[in-house]
Amino acid sequence: MCRSPVSTLRVSSLALAGLLIMGWAAGADAQLYEVKPSRNDPNYRRRPVQPDPNATPPGGVDTRITVEIFCGSDNAGFQAQRWSPTFDRAGVYLRIRSEMPGDKLSIHEKQYGKLREVSVVGRLEMNGSLSFEGRKFKPNETPALAEWLAELKSYGSQGSPRGKALWGLSNEQFETLFRSLASPVEQEIAEVPLDEALRGLGLPETYPLRLSYAAKQIAATAPRSKSRLQLRGFSHGTALALLLSQYGLGFRPERTPAGKIELVAMPADDSQSLWPTGWEHLEGTSPVSIAPKLFTQTLVELKDQKLGDVLEAIGQKTNTPVLLDYSKIEARGLDVNSVSVTVAKQRYAWASLLTRVTSPSFLTIKICCDEARKPFVWVTPLKNAGPLPRRRPAKPAAAAPAE
Repeated sequence: MCRSPVSTLRVSSLALAGLLIMGWAAGADAQLYEVKPSRNDPNYRRRPVQPDPNATPPGGVDTRITVEIFCGSDNAGFQAQRWSPTFDRAGVYLRIRSEMPGDKLSIHEKQYGKLREVSVVGRLEMNGSLSFEGRKFKPNETPALAEWLAELKSYGSQGSPRGKALWGLSNEQFETLFRSLASPVEQEIAEVPLDEALRGLGLPETYPLRLSYAAKQIAATAPRSKSRLQLRGFSHGTALALLLSQYGLGFRPERTPAGKIELVAMPADDSQSLWPTGWEHLEGTSPVSIAPKLFTQTLVELKDQKLGDVLEAIGQKTNTPVLLDYSKIEARGLDVNSVSVTVAKQRYAWASLLTRVTSPSFLTIKICCDEARKPFVWVTPLKNAGPLPRRRPAKPAAAAPAE
């Protein structure tokens, strides 16, 4: 018996449809597959892998955090359930135990090469809040706890340096940095561009200098502007601050997530505190103790002398350099070499004379020292001084009466 081509086609179509239906039904219970182009296809684009928040940063350290929480209440298990998911998501090992004699809040850190272990001991309060050394989290503040745990993972037991005294450094770190920056600059860096001056400073290799993006933008506007301050013999910390001040910049130490310390240059008007251009209140010092010659008296008489020449002469007479804050002084439109000063013949202490000749131009003096306690005078505009007063031309002398 022969079958017509039409009937054969119908049977084949029905069989194919059945196979498709069976395949769809089987696929409903099995895995779904998506057809993707070959990676050799030029139109193929690999999606960027989302970063793991708990992954070790490139070149950084692997931080492991363990938290012990002691408690004395009977409902500790119920209260702990509120906090456990936050610790789990942060990848932090949590142990809750009963309170024992001698328990106290603490945070300790140990470093083993690139492995950093941070151990935290906290207390679960009766009201369900968590208390740690210097921190406390209420039951509704789980996001704040997660943020703090991420901060510990990035910066270790000291936490983020933002907004902390001593720029977030421990006392030991700050003292080590201070001693290192007290070493003297060995070569003169005046009359060279900023990039050459920075290289000539010879900063300690332990604390590398990095220019922030904003600092690079400012430095790029005056690539060949030359430093005018003679800084040879000054300590590295103050010399760097003084050099950068001529370009409207400053610097501050910053502790990196890896625990190292770098010096970061940034705009001087940045809201964050900067390393000072000289220390006015260094422990164990006073203006008289660091610069006694400035307080000896001398007989002085000046008539129409240039302010810049007078300041330089006082520095030479007292062996105390007088340095000018050129960036801020010139920003107010003041040229110290075009201002003349006159002082009647009288005995002055050198410090009083400095105040006498600078105050008419709304300048102020600061008697300070560098990290090695070398004294100098820093001349800078008064804060909120406003515009400079216009000097009226001298009136012509009256003509003598005719005889």
